[in-house]
Amino acid sequence: MKKSAAFILALSLFAKVFAVEYGGTLGESVELYTNDFDPIAMEEKTKLTLFFRAPFGPSTYFAAEGNATPTYDVNDITEISDGDFICPLDLTLFKFAHSIKQENSASLNFAAGRFAVADSTGFILNQSVDGISAAYNSQSLVVSGYAGYTGLLNGHNSTILNGDIDKSDNDYYYLASPFIIGQASVYFPYIFYNQSLGIEGLTAIGTKGPNGDNADYNRFYGTLSLSGSLGANKFYLLSSTFGAEVIDGDFDKLSNLSQLSFTYYIPEFYNSQVTASALYASGKHGPFAAFTGLSSMEAAYSAYAPEYTGLLKAGLCGTIKPKDNLLASLGTDVIFSCPKEDFEYAGVQFYGSVVYQLYTDMQLGLMAHQYVGDDDNENETSVTLNFTLAF
Repeated sequence: MKKSAAFILALSLFAKVFAVEYGGTLGESVELYTNDFDPIAMEEKTKLTLFFRAPFGPSTYFAAEGNATPTYDVNDITEISDGDFICPLDLTLFKFAHSIKQENSASLNFAAGRFAVADSTGFILNQSVDGISAAYNSQSLVVSGYAGYTGLLNGHNSTILNGDIDKSDNDYYYLASPFIIGQASVYFPYIFYNQSLGIEGLTAIGTKGPNGDNADYNRFYGTLSLSGSLGANKFYLLSSTFGAEVIDGDFDKLSNLSQLSFTYYIPEFYNSQVTASALYASGKHGPFAAFTGLSSMEAAYSAYAPEYTGLLKAGLCGTIKPKDNLLASLGTDVIFSCPKEDFEYAGVQFYGSVVYQLYTDMQLGLMAHQYVGDDDNENETSVTLNFTLAF
């Protein structure tokens, strides 16, 4: 008993001296979705997340976060007992970070461990990866580099496109497809007339890992981006990425992912904003090969959930904040498919959400989307209600 009391006292003193932060969130969501309302399917998901953060001085810290996500899927709610259950367990953050202050507000930042990594577009790589990063930040220049490995991640939450993998029947954790990730970027903020220029290189080198063999399968991406102001409260983003695959030493045609967006902020009208955007991901047509990213991401709300390849998507969306604790969004997209030579109308989608912060530590959300495809089999209607409690 004395030993337990001494341990608790020592832990509390450690937390006080180093300002340790810890806590978690408990989330619950229920989604009802259907193609033609016969039948109606359901996904019920509970997510428990625990986090820990310990600073070691003013410029160094360690942070960790893990979660368990029990998920129940049923294809017909009239037969609700006949569903599939999985419970992925994941360590999404395990990061040691250190910063060194330089002159003129510049800094050198280092990180190692497992943490979220994204490319400059957000559509190629966007997930947690095990690795190391270094970055130099100043008012006129940002230079960063990253190297990591995907083969130890949980394949339930980290799907690498076209990677070799054995998904197995493990409902909790199976290793993701193994690639070595390399990333380097140079960013020039406000290089001329409030315009910023970015240059980025990204590569995925296939390797043999504990679950999958991607040897001799390599991917390379180069991105050029331009962004900035077009006047008061008006901003734009333009980027173009060229990708290439090298399989068994054979080089395929270049592929392309390009996007353009314009955003207009209206702070005097309930802190609202409106964004018009267009995105193109090449298929096998003209001088291009089909574009393939790294992280799996749904490009549309279609029942078949296409990836960002062989499509053109143009849309309009907006958000409004009528109260400090209420945020609403609404949007629509028109989608064309271009897997080969021609562009063909694929469908139109509508989506919206409302997030209500009941208290500081309690949030309610409602999301809905409707996809109407040229092919009725691609239609999908979905409504999701979620609740999150922080502790």
